[in-house]
Amino acid sequence: MGLERAFTLLETLLSLGLLGILLVIAVPDYFPILERQRFENTASEVRGLLEEAQSLALTRQVSHRLGFDLSDHSLLIEHKRSGDYEILQRRPIDKSVSLEATRWPAFGPFGFALSGTVLLHSSAFQTSIIVSSVGRIRQMNVMKK
Repeated sequence: MGLERAFTLLETLLSLGLLGILLVIAVPDYFPILERQRFENTASEVRGLLEEAQSLALTRQVSHRLGFDLSDHSLLIEHKRSGDYEILQRRPIDKSVSLEATRWPAFGPFGFALSGTVLLHSSAFQTSIIVSSVGRIRQMNVMKK
């Protein structure tokens, strides 16, 4: 019979204490990563809604545009009906992200666009989504403020 080896209580407590200190040091570094991920998800959602508005304009042969409702912090996809735009979809977005636009993009029935730029910014990050007059939608890199 050999001797059984095990950790002493002191060794276990020291190991747990060291692990706790390392976690306290490492965990705060994850918060900026999570904030950036939330921001990038919101930017992707805005771009996706622009692409959806363009697709709807092409398939339904009716002008569609993207708008923003300040009262409930949501994006709107609107379609043109008898001269006026009516809300087709409403999607709430993260309240930590602010939106501005040089002009809210609109898409005609043939896919061409009334060009515009949507600016997204939070307390730490910013990006822009550009819609060209030929309907190309592109997003600039996310930058730190």
